[in-house]
Amino acid sequence: MMNKAPEFVVQFSPESFSLTPVLGGLSNHNYRLQFQQHGRNNSYFVRQFAATYLSMDNAVELEYAAQIQAANIGLAPNVIVQHKQGMICDWITGQHCDDSAQIRDENIEKLAQLVAMLHQQPTPNHHLDMVERLQHYEQTLNAEFKTVQLAQQLTLVINLIEQYLPANRWGFCHHDMNPLNFIEDEQTKLYLLDWEFAAAGHCDFDIATLFQTFEWQDAQQALFLRYYNQYYPAAKVTLAQLDVMAVVVEMMTLLWCIVMYQQDKDVTYLRLWQRSEYAITDKINRLSKELQWDQ
Repeated sequence: MMNKAPEFVVQFSPESFSLTPVLGGLSNHNYRLQFQQHGRNNSYFVRQFAATYLSMDNAVELEYAAQIQAANIGLAPNVIVQHKQGMICDWITGQHCDDSAQIRDENIEKLAQLVAMLHQQPTPNHHLDMVERLQHYEQTLNAEFKTVQLAQQLTLVINLIEQYLPANRWGFCHHDMNPLNFIEDEQTKLYLLDWEFAAAGHCDFDIATLFQTFEWQDAQQALFLRYYNQYYPAAKVTLAQLDVMAVVVEMMTLLWCIVMYQQDKDVTYLRLWQRSEYAITDKINRLSKELQWDQ
């Protein structure tokens, strides 16, 4: 339980209510709001923005617009209360996919269908510029974290974005596809949560992020793309083209981990930083052989 409820929750709720913390959330605090009203038990999801929310270059009005658009086509929970300090949404009773469920063919198809549907929607008015976001994270770093190697990697990744990405892959993107942001309700309907980074963007970013966070092997990745291209025939995405975006996603992950560690000195972010530092070096080495260019 939290010591003091946010004012926007107090205004929405009757006099007696409860707030129970929900795990997850890196730039916010999440809770389950429960109360009785008119003889009914009501449950809602509360998301209170933490201090890091704005420091990560987010904008609350853009997040609301993106989630509302996604909710209108059944891909996200409905937004009930919009406030500068947080939001209240429908509570989805369900579960996230565990490791075994993530690799089942039927679940891979459901994920591919949802992602393909999202990418074909009208694009939001704002877009995520990957180069600007990477530079924003890098500029946020203290001097002690700005190494020569990191600068060289960032320059290389910016070149990849400007020179090697397919130009026809822009759409409505979530930009944070990981297992904790997908939930299946009791009727087995799949929802996507946490829309703070959602914007018009390069659709390969979503897929490469999903492949990274689900830690799929080649077989699962190939199956996902088969279903994705089936539900989005014009896409024609290949595993080879995603190798470029995989480096971009890893660079974004690396910088984000350093920024978060710098703020909190949490060893969790330090471990993620070290893991990502190794991963991006490996991915750059493999990609350099594929593209036959010197690093």
